[in-house]
Amino acid sequence: GTVRDCDIAVNLLKKVCERGEWVSSKLVDAYEYDERRPDKAALLFLKLAEAGHEVAQINVAHLFDSRQSVLLYPGSSDDADQSPSAEMQHHSRTLAQRFYELSAEQG
Repeated sequence: GTVRDCDIAVNLLKKVCERGEWVSSKLVDAYEYDERRPDKAALLFLKLAEAGHEVAQINVAHLFDSRQSVLLYPGSSDDADQSPSAEMQHHSRTLAQRFYELSAEQG
């Protein structure tokens, strides 16, 4: 037969998994929420990003980095006038950096 190559096998499996129905429907939902409800979009992107989805990693990183999502700021949805603490902003930027790096590692 064919030559065994783990890198090729992993890349092919990744492509199949990223195009599956579950992933596609979650991405569509996240894009629909993106403008109206950025926290809901961030949560959906975060779930996919943690599963290794490259596009979701970039999108959630952008939402956290640009402060469009306050998902990580406890109590911020109840009190719109209160800005996030410096510590929470730093945590959000750190998490964004992590997802930027994970996405970059995938090429």
